[in-house]
Amino acid sequence: MENNSQLSFNFSKVTTPESKQDKRGVTPKKTETIAAEVATIVDQQEMPKLKPRAMKRAILAWLIPQTPSGMALNVPTRVSKYCSDVAAFWSSPSKKRLMTPAKTLIVEIRKNREQCWPDCSRQEELLPLLRKMKKEKASIEAILRREEPELKENDTLFPEFESWNYKLTKKRKYHTCLKQLEEIEHALYKGSRFEQIRRAHVADYLYLAVPTGTVLPNELADGWGLININPDMTTEVVKEAEKWECQDQNKLHLIQHIAAGCKKSLLFSLGVNELANGKASFTPIPIKRRAKKSSVL
Repeated sequence: MENNSQLSFNFSKVTTPESKQDKRGVTPKKTETIAAEVATIVDQQEMPKLKPRAMKRAILAWLIPQTPSGMALNVPTRVSKYCSDVAAFWSSPSKKRLMTPAKTLIVEIRKNREQCWPDCSRQEELLPLLRKMKKEKASIEAILRREEPELKENDTLFPEFESWNYKLTKKRKYHTCLKQLEEIEHALYKGSRFEQIRRAHVADYLYLAVPTGTVLPNELADGWGLININPDMTTEVVKEAEKWECQDQNKLHLIQHIAAGCKKSLLFSLGVNELANGKASFTPIPIKRRAKKSSVL
């Protein structure tokens, strides 16, 4: 019988038996492993710095070809807390010819690596562990597809549309892997904005947008997508977001906040100022500047 203690993962002792620390307190073996894992991460000191406004503009430009019904910046995901950087929604007509929410999307923008994770004293220890466990999970699932074809939920001619319920397997190793992966993610994301936004269940798709080379795809919590923003403000979806099951009333909650978020921009564009006492005053209408010639994204 397997030892049940495997389900308890000790984050404070994650060194190999042969590893020894140098004078700086760095484990050589671990340093080599981390260096190999993050070899694709670009040195942020050598890249042009993207300002927050430029990054928001880049994400808005990424959304436009997808023809959203509406979008806004700084949109609350709940009543007032946890504002998302960018939120968008898509609507479609129902049988009664009334528009209903079809899809909602949230993008969180971070300008550097440190902003992507909650404060954690073992952050550099947990990130390589997270990548390792996700690779192990994918490896076990590949074995399950060969050895337990009955786990496939639907028959299809195209592999990309296959759906598997790996949790039905009786292999203890897979369930142990899931448990450890859950504990690592919980340690990394508990209390973070990412986790709180996900728990709100108002968006079908969640993305993290960062300067290119800041984060690796397998460092994300399950379900989140990753968008790289290049110095020229072009974007690349490195990892597609998975769809979350959100109720229509939750989507409508986000859509109403998007509409409210557009109110300020509308008033400003027409020179109307909303005063603290609830009254309005008029200001000069901002002059619309002619757009500079630029390449189409």
